[in-house]
Amino acid sequence: MSRSSSFADSLVERLSRGHERHTQRWHLHVPREGESAAQLRPLLVLLGLPTFGLALAISVLTTYGPVILIHVVGSPTAVGALIGGEGAFALVVPLAAGTLSDRLPDSPLGRRLPFVLVGAPLAALGLVLLPFSTSTDLAGAAVLVFFVGYYVYYPPYRALYADLLPRVLYARAQAGQAIARGAGLGVALLAGGLLIGLWQPLPFLVGAGVLAATTLALLPIFQLQARCHETTLPYEPASLRVTVLKNPKLRLFAVVNALWEFSFAGLKSFIVLYIVHGLGRSPAVASGVIAVVAVAYVVGAPLAGRLADRYGLVRVLRLTSLLYGLGLLYGAFPDTLAPLLIGLPVIALAGAIVLTLPQALAFTLAPPGAEGVAAGLQDFSRGIGLVLGPVVVGATVTATRGVFDSTDGYASMWLVIGVPVLLAALLLRRLETT
Repeated sequence: MSRSSSFADSLVERLSRGHERHTQRWHLHVPREGESAAQLRPLLVLLGLPTFGLALAISVLTTYGPVILIHVVGSPTAVGALIGGEGAFALVVPLAAGTLSDRLPDSPLGRRLPFVLVGAPLAALGLVLLPFSTSTDLAGAAVLVFFVGYYVYYPPYRALYADLLPRVLYARAQAGQAIARGAGLGVALLAGGLLIGLWQPLPFLVGAGVLAATTLALLPIFQLQARCHETTLPYEPASLRVTVLKNPKLRLFAVVNALWEFSFAGLKSFIVLYIVHGLGRSPAVASGVIAVVAVAYVVGAPLAGRLADRYGLVRVLRLTSLLYGLGLLYGAFPDTLAPLLIGLPVIALAGAIVLTLPQALAFTLAPPGAEGVAAGLQDFSRGIGLVLGPVVVGATVTATRGVFDSTDGYASMWLVIGVPVLLAALLLRRLETT
């Protein structure tokens, strides 16, 4: 055999092996024992896409919904009450959806897909209706429909991570999901400011379309589950009562998560109004500030997974909560934008880590077979924060206009959202020592 022929055969063999490795790398499959996050990239990418759509949808509603609602109801207190109060009706939904998705009998649609198919259209409908609302009743109905759909969808969807992934990959998987969440938040806040200037309903319509499109990404995963009939999670579902009432760590997690989400919901609902009405800057400036936060969120997500693997979930969450809370409290003192921008990247990075890891912590604290319950409990506690955050911040802004007159009362927002994060850091010590 000639030297050139031998070289060609060797080249073909190497290319074939490379193609085979590439095909295996991007082949969608149920995780096998010992596989790394890199080997499961196709699965993790598809799992994360709906997080992008859900984050974009709820960010549009909670951030630009107040811009619509302020003209319908007339005051910050009423805006906060409408977003928070209507969301309260959905508080029972996440626990019910998560628990039922654990216990649903086998069917052609599986355990999680029926909830996704019901929740996505409802959430999209609420988004479409809100910008066309001409009365408080219609606006309240739109917000309610959105939250019901959102909470029917989200806990069963979250539980898919525990269905398919071994526990050792929970923290790393949340990094990818957090990047998708941060991207959804960033796109909603940045593009929403531009789109709402073109036509007020536009960001809401785009949000509904993106939610529908990213939901379709789950279909190959559900088809994979239907073909394999095997997942990492052993389906031996525990009852809601046993899982929550007899698990003090999981109950403490719910309290801590509610505090985090209270802070984040209050911040999202009033950050644009703070910059525009409190500091007198333009919506374009508000978008620039939010861009810094969004970039920090995307950077912080993969860092969170690595830090949690090295130092432990609870320790990382406790220390970053402390830093994040102190940074939020600082925001109450300046009455111009420049001092806020100095520490913004670091504080936003700490906040990104705090918002990345709770789902992994919930699944770690839950007993095997109760991952749907844990996801539902996380979203239930999130709902409490989402309900109370805008209401309390809106009422405080209205009540403190005479105290924080240079910002028309909006600077008080930082005190209201900073204290709960510091309290969460203190409570996490109990998880670290038990």
